[in-house]
Amino acid sequence: MTTRPAEVPKSRPWHSLAGRIVLVTGASRGIGRGIALALGEAGATVACAARSADELEATATRIRDQGGDARTFRFDVTRTGDIEAGVRSVEETVGPIDVLVNNAGVVSEKKTVDLTDADWALTLDTNLTSMFRCARAVAPAMIARGRGKIINIGSMWGRVGVPRHAAYCVSKAGVEALTRCLAVEWARHGIQVNCLAPGYVSTDFNRQVMTDERLRTFILSKIPARRIAEPDEVGALAVYLASSASDFMTGQTILLDGGQTIAG
Repeated sequence: MTTRPAEVPKSRPWHSLAGRIVLVTGASRGIGRGIALALGEAGATVACAARSADELEATATRIRDQGGDARTFRFDVTRTGDIEAGVRSVEETVGPIDVLVNNAGVVSEKKTVDLTDADWALTLDTNLTSMFRCARAVAPAMIARGRGKIINIGSMWGRVGVPRHAAYCVSKAGVEALTRCLAVEWARHGIQVNCLAPGYVSTDFNRQVMTDERLRTFILSKIPARRIAEPDEVGALAVYLASSASDFMTGQTILLDGGQTIAG
């Protein structure tokens, strides 16, 4: 019978990430940056990964300014070689990866009849296949150590149908299925895999959308909480999923959407 991992000293709060090394993809902006900041504040050493060097360094600098430890790693999650090299670089320069946050993603907004094969492939490759690739890259070392956590960032839109966003919705529905499959396969190795699925979050893009009063009124009318989330609220939930407090949770999708999906 498998027993609960005992890697966390009892003197340390279960929600503390002190001593943990966390890799966050798409950490240069938006939700990824909010998650990276929260993980750094909780004590983790954060390996920030993305393609944009300047924005990536800005995230790392903010983590350091709040007293945390962060390093930057540039790689493209749509390229298997980049991911494998990036993971090796993190392990060689920072240490073993305790937590992977699969966050990198893109949005394609087009009528389905205008959606090209290239559009579809890019969205699925970036939003779903990249998570498989990253999980596959970090899993062998986690399995060898008998512990690890993988947090896949999904979306409320993985549960609903949204016009002009077929590729995005399908990719995020796939993230939930991937999460369940990896969770049941790797649970015996002490690895927990969960999906964090936000609704509308106050990122640069959504803040711009909300400046249109008509759109703002429409969006808020669909959300029982009558507001959108802040990035640090997504970050707080990521801290829980990355910490020992969630050691018995795996294969789950947690919707952080102010009640929108259950309201219909």
